[in-house]
Amino acid sequence: MESRGQRLVDALVRRLDLAPSGEDRFRGMPGRGDGRVFGGMLLAQGVIAAGRTVTGSVPHAIHAQFVRPGRYGTEIDWTVERVRDGRQFAIRRVDGRQADRLVITLTASFTRPGEGLAHQDAMPDAPAPDGLPDWEDLRVAILKDPGARRPDGPLEIRECNPANAVPAPGRPARRALWMRLRGALPNDPLVHAAALVFASDRGLLSTAARPHGLMWGARQGASLDHAVWLHGPLRFDGWTLYTSESPVAVAGRALLFGAMWSAGGMRIASVAQEGIIRLGAPPAAPFAATRLSR
Repeated sequence: MESRGQRLVDALVRRLDLAPSGEDRFRGMPGRGDGRVFGGMLLAQGVIAAGRTVTGSVPHAIHAQFVRPGRYGTEIDWTVERVRDGRQFAIRRVDGRQADRLVITLTASFTRPGEGLAHQDAMPDAPAPDGLPDWEDLRVAILKDPGARRPDGPLEIRECNPANAVPAPGRPARRALWMRLRGALPNDPLVHAAALVFASDRGLLSTAARPHGLMWGARQGASLDHAVWLHGPLRFDGWTLYTSESPVAVAGRALLFGAMWSAGGMRIASVAQEGIIRLGAPPAAPFAATRLSR
């Protein structure tokens, strides 16, 4: 019998299986929910749309700009422009619209697998994921409210430093999480890349809240733009360490950098994002992303 975790991952894969709707055009549903569509879902569907127009290459760089909030329950129409098809690189521009309103625009660059110079920094020290608390269980313990637990999603997330999980004034704007999918993905490199990009938006912007002591419910945030670089052939299965830091924030706009590592120590992706973080009411359009608590 299929596990519940596998059913959650299968649901994610179905959301990424965009339907053709014309030449270099696709259509997909972001899922069901309340409020804004999770930014990672928009990013992942955009990567799939771009990848459907490329053969023999894998994505290595995605640069996205969130234009306005996406809404659940409404189809997203994806239009792909073939900017360049070279011997080594292919570039696509992708626009995602709901009801003819632009929600997200991104460029995706693809490359053919090859050999060349290679180096990387060492993977940072982190406790093994086994024995660390699930993030939702930790939230319940911190808030002392069993009703605060949110439904499981396709990603399992564990906090590397549970003792310092609560934001506090003066706390460093750094964070480390272990994450993995709750089930297996199809053996398709494009789907693995899209799932990693989906995950890259989880827990990132909340890093910027840590030195300000902003707890859940006291803060709202939104991604303004998001970039991901994928390093070499990858599979997004098993545990992945996601480290993040926010070296600067000005006028509520926080800059964030992230790195994703396989359990074996390979750096598989790098991430950069600018987001806006505010007290009180949610940010108004045109900012499009999810609340920091996601």
